[in-house]
Amino acid sequence: MSTPRPRFWSYIREYLSGALDLIRQGGAHLLVLVLAMQLVVLVVVLPILRWLFKEALRANGMHGLDLGGMTTVAGLPLTLGLVALLCALAFWLLCLQFAILVVFLSRLNGQGPPTAREMFGAVGKVARKLLRPSSFPLFCYLFWVLPITGFGFTSVLIQGIAIPPFISGELYKSVASGVLLVLFLLVLGFINVRLALMVPVFALTDATGGQAGRASWRLVRGPGELVLVVSVATVLLGASVASALLMGMALIPTAVSDAIAPAASPVVAAYSLGAAQLVGLLLTGLVTAMVSAVLVVALRRSQGKLPAGLELHAISNPGPAAAGGSENSGQRRRGPRILLAAVSAGLALVLGTAALDTMDQLAKHPDTLVLAHRGFSDGGAENTVGGLEAASKAGADLVEIDVMQSRDNEYVVMHDVNLKRLTGQNVEVKDLSIAELTVLQVRDLAGHEGSIPTLSQYINRARELEMPLLIEIKLSGAEPANHVDQLVAALEALDALDTNIYHSLDKPSVERLKRLRPDLSVGYIMAFAAVDVPDTVADFIVVEEWTATPAMQHAANRAGLGFMVWTANDEERQQEYLRRDVDGIITDRPDTALSSRSSMHGESGLAPVLLDALKRFVVVF
Repeated sequence: MSTPRPRFWSYIREYLSGALDLIRQGGAHLLVLVLAMQLVVLVVVLPILRWLFKEALRANGMHGLDLGGMTTVAGLPLTLGLVALLCALAFWLLCLQFAILVVFLSRLNGQGPPTAREMFGAVGKVARKLLRPSSFPLFCYLFWVLPITGFGFTSVLIQGIAIPPFISGELYKSVASGVLLVLFLLVLGFINVRLALMVPVFALTDATGGQAGRASWRLVRGPGELVLVVSVATVLLGASVASALLMGMALIPTAVSDAIAPAASPVVAAYSLGAAQLVGLLLTGLVTAMVSAVLVVALRRSQGKLPAGLELHAISNPGPAAAGGSENSGQRRRGPRILLAAVSAGLALVLGTAALDTMDQLAKHPDTLVLAHRGFSDGGAENTVGGLEAASKAGADLVEIDVMQSRDNEYVVMHDVNLKRLTGQNVEVKDLSIAELTVLQVRDLAGHEGSIPTLSQYINRARELEMPLLIEIKLSGAEPANHVDQLVAALEALDALDTNIYHSLDKPSVERLKRLRPDLSVGYIMAFAAVDVPDTVADFIVVEEWTATPAMQHAANRAGLGFMVWTANDEERQQEYLRRDVDGIITDRPDTALSSRSSMHGESGLAPVLLDALKRFVVVF
């Protein structure tokens, strides 16, 4: 007697097979729909949102997002109002994007896709509901819970919403804060799974945002919660495999061209990239549709458990005869296929032609400087002489350090205002004298130790190693009004002012240093940046990698400013910045950045360049 299949796996099979059946029923109509939505978002929606954000900044007298330059002038209320309008518009459009997919898939019943009239009616009803204040819980889910945890729907409208790496990176440097962050993400992930049916319930019933959230919480629980997680995870795993296969197929023509006709490789690589971008758009849309289909199947299966008063909307599709006979039905099936083929071919040509310049730029060998962030943490604790020596041994071009003033207005090399994380003592730099600070031992999670160095100790050792420094002016709270003047005097006394470069998050410090010594190379650090570069006297900007976009780099180039990125630790991201030839990468991992730079200098052929371009421009989920 055979052992019965566990119900858990039969449920997963039911979800996945049901979702695949919906995708097959959608056919070319679904492909046209997802491609159209992708193009509308990329070509229409995003430019409008960028324009609105730019106008919001202009209302506050700024060309680009500059937190250090924010003022409370009369334009601030208008700025905040326009930002609120932007968020509301993005939310409305995002919900519509998901609702269109959910409504389309829910209307498939084996008799063909829904008509345009049916779609307009159902989606229009959702659009009106979204204008009500009762939809606000849905806003919280889509713009906070969903993008941070990444389970369920996805869209380019929320892909940039995340915990910035410079925040998560700092939190993971402490055991306590790292554990709290992991727990926070686990709790948020649990909430996300329980709310996974929120959008389908909202779109397919008369529920408000709050009612949809409560209904989803009720429906996705117990074994069903794990079934849903495994089903969606299986779809995402399949997307990863498809993405890898796509990249492999896209590389083959260029690899062949490199071997037999190198002169043709730039053109072959460009059009391979263009074709891969098109297929990537379709695959991304299909994966989103597949996730939507899984959720629709899950909701259909659980509709008997919906709260009283909530019922799924149903629209009966006309059969082939009612739609105009078999001949018209055949035309209805062929029409979307022809349209899809024509649009795809044209789009692939456009993308390929546009990629010609992209491939030319990416093929250039980078001149990017690699800066060790607070030294090299693999060989010594941050901002210690040991970390400096490790960075020198690794071959870093420069070492980035932080300088603060003590209670007696002397200088130490230290990043944290409070010393709890690094020394275990809950004291602040501004409350201790130079003598008290330099006897303290710094210890990191890897076990590296070292004393807090004075500025003179650090600079003297850097001089011996012939290592130039990028010195960040940090504010401890102890510094007097003329603290920049004092730092300049201290560095001049050490004969080190002209041999190093500088930057700071504090805009007044940047401006004062440039007024005192216009000949120095000074940077302005931007934790958040957008739209355009700020009005600054600095020579370069240092942008946190979360917002260090190509658009910001181009804006810096147009303004005659250098462009550095911090803190880029992921190897693939480092390779992207090297291909973009940014002026500098500030990183905790100078070894991987240096290795990638060396490999790029030794490349022959365009296949490696195309691979990096595919990683950057072709992302499936």
